[in-house]
Amino acid sequence: MATKFPSDKELKEVRAILEKSPATRLLAKNASPVDQIKYSICEEFVKYLNAHSLTQRALAERLGIDEALVSKIIHYSFEEFTMDRLIKYLCVLYPEVKVTIRVA
Repeated sequence: MATKFPSDKELKEVRAILEKSPATRLLAKNASPVDQIKYSICEEFVKYLNAHSLTQRALAERLGIDEALVSKIIHYSFEEFTMDRLIKYLCVLYPEVKVTIRVA
């Protein structure tokens, strides 16, 4: 069975969606548990940004932080952030947020 290449219309729709979304940095296969948690928290910011059709500037204003910090968060550049700092920012968006730890 031959694979069908997407139509020009389908490609245009996907490109439009991708242009509005921040670039994603992949999590390393050997990432530490701390980095895995930070990545998951950053993912929540990206989901919020997309769900509310916000700009980085608008999200920064909601969080009360610098736009450059928001850029680092939504592009998964979380090295300079502690987990508690990321959770503190997330609580601004979701005051009732609950963090759960699962043991595999």
